Amino acid sequence: MASVSEIRDAIKTTLDANMADLHVYDTVPDAPNVLPCVVIIPFTASFDQAMGRGTDQWIFDLLVLCSGSEMDVRQDQLDSFIAGAGSNSIRQVIFQNRALGRTDCDAYVSELTEYGMRFPAAEIDHVGARLKLIVYTVGTS
Repeated sequence: MASVSEIRDAIKTTLDANMADLHVYDTVPDAPNVLPCVVIIPFTASFDQAMGRGTDQWIFDLLVLCSGSEMDVRQDQLDSFIAGAGSNSIRQVIFQNRALGRTDCDAYVSELTEYGMRFPAAEIDHVGARLKLIVYTVGTS
């Protein structure tokens, strides 16, 4: 059974090991000051995915942020992080590392939402999008 903290750490470790150009925050910062970045945010959990509490489902928002300056360049950069494949694809990294380096997890990116959202931090507008990451783990007993 993996706790929410252990899953966040595993997501961070997986992305850090495979995406040198992306800073990963495994907790929500006051202001993300290193860009481009992804912020791992627990969204919801379901503890009744299998009988006898055999499987827990965690849903995380992966908030992907790029600098709002030079919008054309940053939007292209954002596109590379949310693409289905490619050297900067978060989806591809998760697909190729579904266990997140653990023996009790199975993860995949299920959807994209809020593309082009503006996220102001430190008086600077960032452009971003949210990826939904689904993680299944052995249930709590």
